[in-house]
Amino acid sequence: MVPAGGSSTPIPDPIKLTLAQVKSPHLNDAVGFEKMQADVANVRRSFDSVERTLPGFTWIFLRGFMERFGLKDCVDIEEMSLRLSALDNEIPMYTSIVPHTYDLEKYAAELKLVLSRIPSEISSRNEFIDLIKQIAGAIKNFLDCIRSVISALSQGVISQDLDGHTVNFVDYSKRFSSALKGFFRDHKTNELYASANMLVQQTNLILLFIRNTR
Repeated sequence: MVPAGGSSTPIPDPIKLTLAQVKSPHLNDAVGFEKMQADVANVRRSFDSVERTLPGFTWIFLRGFMERFGLKDCVDIEEMSLRLSALDNEIPMYTSIVPHTYDLEKYAAELKLVLSRIPSEISSRNEFIDLIKQIAGAIKNFLDCIRSVISALSQGVISQDLDGHTVNFVDYSKRFSSALKGFFRDHKTNELYASANMLVQQTNLILLFIRNTR
């Protein structure tokens, strides 16, 4: 798998942190520590394997995990979900009847990566405005690539379904734009984070459609 790019803000590894808490009584034991490291690697490989078929699975799982175990009482789940959207930004290599899939995967990963930086850069006006420009560019690149894919496809069910996904993505892009305007009015982040997360989800749905159209 090919990394889509780096991020200036490190993302915590929730799998490693969770297993560390579960196994904390044994961490002073070298054997126990090595076992934990092996467990982390196994779990990560399992997530990576599922992610290749179901893009966004890791994000959905971790969000559900936080909600299921009551973490919403101590963390902002919308914010944490947005930060975690950068976890699955690697580009899988696969063959497909759909053209330009590598470019589409690359632009999707870049979009999710810049969206994940919102919580880290929102407090600095200049940095945030620059980030907004990057997000706008990433959305444009992703949409342009989707349109190139649709143009290259022969008319049929695949192009029609992808066009439907594109309409939804554009709709949620407009909602994100409205949420940005709302943030600059009231400086409340909840709606903005939720809107960005929905844009991540729509991006993943397009990737899911593409990866399962072989």
